[in-house]
Amino acid sequence: MNKMELCEVLSVSHPREGVADITISAKMAKSAQPGQFLHIKCGDDMLLRRPISICDAADDTMRIVVEDVGAGSRWLVNRKPGDALDVLGPLGKTPFKLPKPGDDPILLIGGGLGAAPLLMLAKRAGVPVDVVLGFRSEKLIILEKDFADCCQLLYVCTDDGSYGHHGTVTQIAERRIARTGYQAIYACGPIPMLRAVAELGDRVHIPTFVSLEARMCCGVGSCLGCAVKTKDDRYVHVCKEGPVFDAKEVAW
Repeated sequence: MNKMELCEVLSVSHPREGVADITISAKMAKSAQPGQFLHIKCGDDMLLRRPISICDAADDTMRIVVEDVGAGSRWLVNRKPGDALDVLGPLGKTPFKLPKPGDDPILLIGGGLGAAPLLMLAKRAGVPVDVVLGFRSEKLIILEKDFADCCQLLYVCTDDGSYGHHGTVTQIAERRIARTGYQAIYACGPIPMLRAVAELGDRVHIPTFVSLEARMCCGVGSCLGCAVKTKDDRYVHVCKEGPVFDAKEVAW
């Protein structure tokens, strides 16, 4: 059930300039599932809330990672411990579906800030997890240690070759798939990356699930601002029917 809650900021760190890693107190954390998001009010001067993916959740705390890309996110990035956040959540009717128990691993693929909503899935998967993360350069890398601590294999790619593999996440993913039988692929990141991951999953016949990010006003399916077209010419909404979709359903 969606709840409105006034949450206290417990800690803030800045893994790189323009990005804040924020932990808040939240009773709603108990019901949070991997892939869901929060809708956060960003000060008194901004009417619209901002959708922020849940990075991790414990019994009474939640963690979010926010990048300064506009007025609302800039307000969030500048929060301090002791500040209060007006939070609606957890939102998203379709979170990541946990994999089947057993020895068959899963593959997570994250691009940029899209790595954040994959962390809770990695921790709760209950099966071996391999992860491939992509960033434009070394100075933009986030959450590397967090994933290293909970995954069996971690690969980091950079577009400019300044760290890890010089190239795309799909290059590494395809190599891993050739050596490992994954039961599913889960991805979040920029649309061009997700399109490439969807094509890869379809080509190798592995179920592939993508978490889509979209601008939205209400977060609960009323404004219809986060519509995504499907291959059968329907429109679904990221906030109400997502944010996680079967990659085969999306009209890329």
